[in-house]
Amino acid sequence: MSKRKIKANYTKPVRFTATDRYGCGPVDEDDVYTVKEFKARVKQGSFIDYDGTGLPVKGNLADSSIWIKPSKLNEIPKDATHIVWYNR
Repeated sequence: MSKRKIKANYTKPVRFTATDRYGCGPVDEDDVYTVKEFKARVKQGSFIDYDGTGLPVKGNLADSSIWIKPSKLNEIPKDATHIVWYNR
């Protein structure tokens, strides 16, 4: 896998009070994982490309121009702290 530097533009607000809830959080909150939690879930097979996509998050803001697929973990920007997940 090639490592490419991805410049993120975090502008989309993300709402969450906890991470790693796997879709079981409050209805008005997004499904958010730390980058470490997200990578672990992908390795466990909890997320596959067919399931949906995520956006990188930093400081409660997401970059809506970078869609993260489980098969493309190397495309997570280095400064991202979380991933907000969207099921299909």
